[in-house]
Amino acid sequence: MKNLSYLIVAALLLGGCTYKNEAIGLSSYKTVYSGAMSNNHKSIYLASVSDERSDKTSIGYVQANGKKTTLLYSYADFAGKYKDGLNSALRMAQFNVEQHPDADAIIVDVKIKKVELVYNDTKKFDENLHGKILIDVTVKQGNKVTTQSFTQNQGIWIKPSYTTKDMEPLLYTLFSSSINDIVSKLTSF
Repeated sequence: MKNLSYLIVAALLLGGCTYKNEAIGLSSYKTVYSGAMSNNHKSIYLASVSDERSDKTSIGYVQANGKKTTLLYSYADFAGKYKDGLNSALRMAQFNVEQHPDADAIIVDVKIKKVELVYNDTKKFDENLHGKILIDVTVKQGNKVTTQSFTQNQGIWIKPSYTTKDMEPLLYTLFSSSINDIVSKLTSF
Protein backbone atom coordinates (compact mmCIF):
# COMPACT_ATOMS: atom_id res chain seq x y z
CA MET A 1 0.00 0.00 0.00
CA LYS A 2 2.87 2.33 0.84
CA ASN A 3 4.46 1.71 -2.59
CA LEU A 4 1.15 2.45 -4.29
CA SER A 5 0.95 5.77 -2.44
CA TYR A 6 4.45 6.73 -3.61
CA LEU A 7 3.57 5.76 -7.16
CA ILE A 8 0.42 7.93 -7.14
CA VAL A 9 2.27 10.93 -5.67
CA ALA A 10 5.06 10.56 -8.25
CA ALA A 11 2.53 10.34 -11.08
CA LEU A 12 0.75 13.49 -9.87
CA LEU A 13 4.02 15.40 -9.58
CA LEU A 14 5.22 14.35 -13.00
CA GLY A 15 1.80 14.82 -14.57
CA GLY A 16 1.57 18.35 -13.21
CA CYS A 17 4.81 19.31 -14.95
CA THR A 18 4.05 17.88 -18.37
CA TYR A 19 3.50 20.23 -21.27
CA LYS A 20 -0.15 21.12 -21.95
CA ASN A 21 -0.44 21.28 -25.71
CA GLU A 22 -3.78 22.89 -26.39
CA ALA A 23 -4.92 24.60 -29.57
CA ILE A 24 -3.60 28.17 -29.69
CA GLY A 25 -6.32 30.74 -30.14
CA LEU A 26 -6.16 34.00 -32.04
CA SER A 27 -8.16 36.91 -30.64
CA SER A 28 -10.06 39.11 -33.06
CA TYR A 29 -8.29 42.30 -34.09
CA LYS A 30 -8.94 45.07 -31.62
CA THR A 31 -9.19 48.34 -33.47
CA VAL A 32 -5.84 49.79 -32.46
CA TYR A 33 -4.61 51.21 -35.77
CA SER A 34 -2.56 54.37 -35.24
CA GLY A 35 -0.61 54.66 -38.51
CA ALA A 36 -0.91 56.98 -41.47
CA MET A 37 -4.35 58.02 -42.69
CA SER A 38 -5.75 57.79 -46.21
CA ASN A 39 -5.82 61.07 -48.11
CA ASN A 40 -9.18 62.01 -49.60
CA HIS A 41 -10.89 58.87 -48.23
CA LYS A 42 -9.72 56.63 -51.07
CA SER A 43 -11.91 53.71 -52.11
CA ILE A 44 -10.50 50.28 -51.42
CA TYR A 45 -11.82 46.83 -52.20
CA LEU A 46 -10.48 43.84 -50.27
CA ALA A 47 -10.95 41.22 -52.98
CA SER A 48 -9.63 38.22 -51.05
CA VAL A 49 -7.74 37.03 -48.02
CA SER A 50 -6.50 33.47 -48.33
CA ASP A 51 -4.47 31.15 -46.16
CA GLU A 52 -1.87 29.64 -48.49
CA ARG A 53 -0.12 27.49 -45.87
CA SER A 54 0.00 23.80 -46.77
CA ASP A 55 -0.96 22.75 -43.22
CA LYS A 56 -3.45 25.26 -41.87
CA THR A 57 -3.44 23.86 -38.32
CA SER A 58 0.32 23.67 -37.69
CA ILE A 59 1.81 26.92 -36.37
CA GLY A 60 5.16 25.93 -34.90
CA TYR A 61 6.82 23.80 -32.29
CA VAL A 62 8.46 23.54 -28.91
CA GLN A 63 12.19 22.96 -29.06
CA ALA A 64 14.42 21.51 -26.35
CA ASN A 65 18.15 20.93 -26.80
CA GLY A 66 17.90 21.50 -30.55
CA LYS A 67 15.09 18.98 -31.11
CA LYS A 68 11.41 19.50 -31.83
CA THR A 69 9.55 18.01 -28.89
CA THR A 70 5.98 19.21 -29.41
CA LEU A 71 4.12 20.52 -32.46
CA LEU A 72 1.95 23.61 -31.89
CA TYR A 73 -1.42 23.86 -33.55
CA SER A 74 -4.40 26.16 -33.96
CA TYR A 75 -7.88 25.80 -35.37
CA ALA A 76 -8.32 29.57 -35.76
CA ASP A 77 -9.61 30.83 -39.10
CA PHE A 78 -6.59 33.01 -39.86
CA ALA A 79 -7.96 34.19 -43.22
CA GLY A 80 -11.31 35.20 -41.72
CA LYS A 81 -9.78 36.96 -38.74
CA TYR A 82 -7.24 38.67 -40.98
CA LYS A 83 -9.98 39.90 -43.32
CA ASP A 84 -12.04 41.26 -40.42
CA GLY A 85 -8.95 42.91 -38.93
CA LEU A 86 -7.93 44.50 -42.23
CA ASN A 87 -11.43 45.85 -42.84
CA SER A 88 -11.49 47.36 -39.37
CA ALA A 89 -8.04 48.95 -39.71
CA LEU A 90 -8.84 50.25 -43.22
CA ARG A 91 -11.91 52.02 -41.88
CA MET A 92 -9.86 53.51 -39.02
CA ALA A 93 -7.34 54.75 -41.60
CA GLN A 94 -10.25 56.58 -43.27
CA PHE A 95 -10.51 54.41 -46.39
CA ASN A 96 -13.91 53.88 -47.98
CA VAL A 97 -14.12 50.09 -47.85
CA GLU A 98 -16.21 48.98 -50.83
CA GLN A 99 -18.26 45.80 -51.12
CA HIS A 100 -17.79 45.78 -54.92
CA PRO A 101 -14.89 47.33 -56.83
CA ASP A 102 -15.45 50.53 -58.74
CA ALA A 103 -13.19 51.99 -61.43
CA ASP A 104 -11.18 54.11 -58.99
CA ALA A 105 -10.88 51.59 -56.16
CA ILE A 106 -7.61 50.13 -54.98
CA ILE A 107 -8.07 46.34 -55.25
CA VAL A 108 -6.21 44.28 -52.64
CA ASP A 109 -5.50 40.53 -52.49
CA VAL A 110 -3.85 39.12 -49.36
CA LYS A 111 -2.14 35.73 -49.01
CA ILE A 112 -1.02 34.34 -45.67
CA LYS A 113 2.17 32.43 -46.44
CA LYS A 114 3.58 31.55 -43.03
CA VAL A 115 2.60 31.59 -39.35
CA GLU A 116 5.20 30.14 -37.02
CA LEU A 117 5.90 30.18 -33.30
CA VAL A 118 8.97 28.50 -31.81
CA TYR A 119 9.32 28.11 -28.05
CA ASN A 120 12.81 27.10 -26.93
CA ASP A 121 12.36 25.21 -23.67
CA THR A 122 16.07 25.27 -22.83
CA LYS A 123 16.68 29.04 -23.02
CA LYS A 124 15.64 30.16 -19.56
CA PHE A 125 17.00 33.73 -19.49
CA ASP A 126 17.22 34.72 -23.19
CA GLU A 127 14.49 35.25 -25.75
CA ASN A 128 12.79 31.88 -25.69
CA LEU A 129 9.71 32.49 -27.84
CA HIS A 130 10.06 33.58 -31.46
CA GLY A 131 7.29 34.26 -33.93
CA LYS A 132 7.03 35.02 -37.61
CA ILE A 133 4.18 35.90 -39.94
CA LEU A 134 4.73 36.29 -43.69
CA ILE A 135 2.01 37.93 -45.80
CA ASP A 136 2.00 38.67 -49.56
CA VAL A 137 -0.18 41.57 -50.68
CA THR A 138 -1.08 42.32 -54.31
CA VAL A 139 -2.45 45.77 -55.02
CA LYS A 140 -4.09 46.71 -58.30
CA GLN A 141 -4.84 50.32 -59.06
CA GLY A 142 -5.91 50.96 -62.63
CA ASN A 143 -3.35 49.18 -64.84
CA LYS A 144 -0.67 49.16 -62.17
CA VAL A 145 -0.14 45.94 -60.18
CA THR A 146 2.23 45.80 -57.20
CA THR A 147 3.07 42.81 -55.01
CA GLN A 148 4.86 43.19 -51.71
CA SER A 149 5.75 40.81 -48.88
CA PHE A 150 5.25 41.84 -45.28
CA THR A 151 7.14 39.98 -42.57
CA GLN A 152 6.68 40.33 -38.85
CA ASN A 153 9.46 38.79 -36.74
CA GLN A 154 9.58 39.09 -33.01
CA GLY A 155 11.28 37.35 -30.14
CA ILE A 156 10.44 37.74 -26.48
CA TRP A 157 11.24 36.13 -23.19
CA ILE A 158 8.40 34.41 -21.38
CA LYS A 159 8.58 32.65 -18.06
CA PRO A 160 9.19 28.91 -18.41
CA SER A 161 5.97 27.65 -19.87
CA TYR A 162 4.12 24.37 -19.65
CA THR A 163 1.11 25.44 -21.71
CA THR A 164 0.57 26.78 -25.21
CA LYS A 165 -1.80 29.46 -23.87
CA ASP A 166 1.29 31.48 -22.84
CA MET A 167 2.14 31.92 -26.54
CA GLU A 168 -1.15 33.53 -27.61
CA PRO A 169 -0.14 37.14 -26.79
CA LEU A 170 2.86 36.97 -29.16
CA LEU A 171 0.71 35.51 -31.94
CA TYR A 172 -1.79 38.36 -31.50
CA THR A 173 1.01 40.96 -31.51
CA LEU A 174 2.39 39.58 -34.79
CA PHE A 175 -1.13 39.46 -36.27
CA SER A 176 -2.08 43.03 -35.35
CA SER A 177 1.34 44.50 -36.24
CA SER A 178 1.23 42.98 -39.73
CA ILE A 179 -2.27 44.37 -40.30
CA ASN A 180 -1.11 47.82 -39.21
CA ASP A 181 1.94 47.64 -41.51
CA ILE A 182 -0.16 46.67 -44.52
CA VAL A 183 -2.78 49.40 -43.95
CA SER A 184 -0.06 52.00 -43.37
CA LYS A 185 1.57 51.03 -46.69
CA LEU A 186 -1.79 51.19 -48.50
CA THR A 187 -2.17 54.85 -47.49
CA SER A 188 0.69 55.69 -49.84
CA PHE A 189 -1.24 54.52 -52.93
